[in-house]
Amino acid sequence: MAAKEKKPVVQNEVSGWQEFVRRFKAHPALYTGSILITLFTVIAFVLVPAMAPKANSLAEGGRLSFGSYDGIPIEFIPGNYFAQQRDYYSEQVRSSGQDQNNQYVAFQVWRAAFESTVVQTAALQEMKKAGYTTPQGLVDKRMATLPVFQENGKFSAARYKAMSEADRMNLRHDLEAQIALERYMEDELNLRISTQEKDFIKSMASPERSFEMVVFPLSSYPDSEVSAFIASNPNLFKQVHLSKITISSSEGDAKKVYDSVKNGSVSFEDAAKTHSKDEYADNGGDMGLKYAFELSTEITDAASRDKILNLAKGSLSDIVKNTSGWTFYRAEEDPRNAGTPDTALLAKARSYMVSFEKGKIEDYLIARANEFAEKARTMSFTNAASALSLAKKSFGPISLNYGDVEIFKGLNTQNIQELAGASTNETFWKVAFSTPLQTPSKPIVVGDNIIVLNPVSEVKAEDSTTSIIDYYYNYVASQYSERTLRNYFLTSKKLKDQFFDTFVRTFMATN
Repeated sequence: MAAKEKKPVVQNEVSGWQEFVRRFKAHPALYTGSILITLFTVIAFVLVPAMAPKANSLAEGGRLSFGSYDGIPIEFIPGNYFAQQRDYYSEQVRSSGQDQNNQYVAFQVWRAAFESTVVQTAALQEMKKAGYTTPQGLVDKRMATLPVFQENGKFSAARYKAMSEADRMNLRHDLEAQIALERYMEDELNLRISTQEKDFIKSMASPERSFEMVVFPLSSYPDSEVSAFIASNPNLFKQVHLSKITISSSEGDAKKVYDSVKNGSVSFEDAAKTHSKDEYADNGGDMGLKYAFELSTEITDAASRDKILNLAKGSLSDIVKNTSGWTFYRAEEDPRNAGTPDTALLAKARSYMVSFEKGKIEDYLIARANEFAEKARTMSFTNAASALSLAKKSFGPISLNYGDVEIFKGLNTQNIQELAGASTNETFWKVAFSTPLQTPSKPIVVGDNIIVLNPVSEVKAEDSTTSIIDYYYNYVASQYSERTLRNYFLTSKKLKDQFFDTFVRTFMATN
């Protein structure tokens, strides 16, 4: 068998796209509704040749099929609604100064056009089922206002007659669909909002509270506690130097390679370079030094893992089954038991604890936060923070704004990054607005921080705030209704979404 070729140096760039693809396929709903936001904020990481369809990927007439809704094809055809939407979003990207050839941006431009086309198709289907027919008189009026038929600001019969009958019919068809879509959206989204509803929403703007806060970040967990954890769990931090060979084809093939290495007919290094299908193959299988806990996801069987972690120098393990195939290991040196923790081991153990023992860290810091709160009750919040060398931060006034709704005052997490994620933290809001004024709150877990709040004041929202709600609430309510309607169609069982496969086959296919 020929020696394995070197992996291309662009592997990291490709993996960025692959990670984007993995996330989209795992959670396509994350793109629904929010895709137009990311469209204009995405960062250009990977450049590809101009994002035009491969010549051999287009059907006759230049059409591309991206799926269907209720049996109606969702197709890109030059000049159709999908194509118009693609051109619209492309122009938005171009005017924002982004590179349209960036594959992330191109993906999102096409996805946005696809979603708009799905909504249009679904809405027209609803109108058709309701028996709606676009009034031809309304189409005539709309035709007469089109720029293509204007001359000196007036409708020109000469220009109208100069257009071919086929083109005029296509225009009428497009206008019929546009008018039907507008009518559907008006019926669904033009909500009549009662005065009582607005009054209720305005009441949610009050009260507004201002707060003091101290923070106990997970990073403040002391090295002494990390050292104690290492001492209590030495087997997690044992170090081993291993090499491995992974065979993906079959257990029988793995056994043949294993036997050839064991009887010495081929060296471990050559067998790895020739047969192994993992990231260490080009290095002769050498994995370098690994901590025991780093092998727990690779070798899931505890008994097999324990044997491998205790291999003597030069020894081969048995063949073990894993998600990549069948693997066997060789110890390059005897195991190293965890000794006195140095900086590197402390950092590794801390990382492990944050990932797998986060609750232990939180419990320790919550206990510290409770000690602070108790002290603050007797000697004031400011004095307690000073006594324990804790930085006191302030924010507010804010209203109880779960989810950071735009018409209410929200958390400014740019100034206080420790509050990132608090806007959707139910416990945070309950504690913040139920704790009595001038009283330290119970500790709250917010992301990678434990925080203690001190509500210092409470006021009624200013008239300017409620006036903004009066002015904007109809618009905001309409936005939410439109988003709900859009998501309804995009998550419907009637939608056969083949966007991803078509996009990759058309734009990303290798020659």
